[in-house]
This record gives sequence, C-alpha cells and structure tokens, in this order.
Amino acid sequence: MKTNYFFRLLLNALACWALMASGSAQAAITCSLTSNGFFTLYVPAATTQNITQASFTMTCTRSDSTDAQSQPYTVKTDNGMHSLGVNNRAASGSNYIRYDNYIDSACTTSWKGNTSLPLGGGTITFASASDFLPHSQTVPFWGCIAAGITTVTAATYTDTVTMTPSEGSPATFPVTIATSSSCTISSPPGNVSFNYTSFQSTAASASTSFAATCTNQMPYTMALDATSGTLLGLSYALSLSPSSATGTGLAQSYTINGSIAAGQAGTCSGASCSATQARALTISY
Repeated sequence: MKTNYFFRLLLNALACWALMASGSAQAAITCSLTSNGFFTLYVPAATTQNITQASFTMTCTRSDSTDAQSQPYTVKTDNGMHSLGVNNRAASGSNYIRYDNYIDSACTTSWKGNTSLPLGGGTITFASASDFLPHSQTVPFWGCIAAGITTVTAATYTDTVTMTPSEGSPATFPVTIATSSSCTISSPPGNVSFNYTSFQSTAASASTSFAATCTNQMPYTMALDATSGTLLGLSYALSLSPSSATGTGLAQSYTINGSIAAGQAGTCSGASCSATQARALTISY
C-alpha cells in the first residue's frame, strides 16, 4: 500500500509539471499604450469652447507563430487626479479648472466611465503568422473646456489621467492648461460733455462710465494721460473713480468725472462755441 500511494503521488506530480511546462511554453501577444496628452492655452474672455485634439497609441507584438494574427482592444479612462464627482479638473495649488475628455470633436460624448475608445472596439492586424514586428494604431480624442470660466486665475493647471486598456497594462497621459493674465476695456468710455456759461457762479460737472474685464484675482491700475487741460480758455479737471482694482473675471464698471471751476470767462467769438479734446485711458496689469 505504501508503494502504490507513492506511485500515485508521483504520477500526479508529473502531470502537474507537464501542465505547467505546457502553459509556460504558450506564446502571447504583448500590448502597450502611450499618449502625450494635451496642452492648451485657455482665455476666460473667449466666447467659444476651447477644444484641443489629442491621441493615444496602442502597440502590439506577436512572439510566436501560433499567436493570433489580430488583436482586438478597447481603452477606458478615469476622471484624473483631481476629480470632483464625475468632473475632471486640472489643478494649480488650491485653484482648479474643469475640463473633460471626449470621443468626438464636437465635445458631445465624454470619454469616461463605461465609454471606451475606439468606438466599437479597435483591432490590430498582423500580416502573417511570421509577422513579429510591432504594429500600432493611433486613436484621436479631444480635450474640451467650456467658454467663460471667469473664476480661474492666471496660472498653469495640470492633471494626470489613467487609461486602462482591455489588453496590456494601464498607462497615463498629462493634461496642461495655461491661463494668462489679461485685461481689456470691455465697454469703452463715452464723451465727457460740459455745458458752461461764462462767469457762471457754480462749477460745471460731467462724467462718463466704462467697464474693464480682467483676470480673476489679478490687481490692475487705470490712469488718464492727463487729469487737466484747457478748452476755449476754460480750465477743466478729470479724475477716475476708482483708479485701481482687482479683477473678478467679470466686467467691472468705473467712472471718469470732470469739472470746470466757476467764474471763468473763457474765449468765444460768438454767441456759442464748442471744442473737443481727446484723452487716453490706460489699464496696467
């Protein structure tokens, strides 16, 4: 009985070794996934969506003539390192900007969750049983950012997205979104129009308004090329209210105030006269 038991155990061990040897001899197709991600410059004041095309590349290689001559695959992504729920976000310190990856250039179907690329699945095909060269397939996707995100500050925002293929190991790609400082006079000033009668007993005043739209959290100053001048022999003064501010990403309203002191004679050869003078408004940031 002891001999028979040992014999059966040996047969089982030999059978297991044969199975392991057979498995280790099996060939396999190896695949790898790469992507450079995307970089884009985002302008909060732009009125159109920011769309940037990117791509990933799947590369597969056969190692034995018994390997299949085609390899199907799909690729899915996560929501990046700074996601808020289902939203992708790139970060600069404690500041964020939302973006998403899409399977189409119209930015209608996001590439996340159960949605995979290529649509319907991809296939890498080898030329023959003796084809052991690496074969690649490049698939496009698009990074999209909504227009008018006025809350972003001027900075460089980054994220890392993980791709998970059906074949091969996961890989990552970088996302970089740069926003630059900007400041524009979004609503220009009108005329500062005075009505003045020679030697009038009260000062004349006039004003006009304008609006500036500047990057969120960015300080800026405003100045006139001159705060005084003379028209028709009448001396006038101008001032800004205020002359400095911090941007909010939205239009901010300001006033140019003007005055002509009382008691001035002026110079006029007729019953009435008019004159104009141009002044410049400058925003510095």
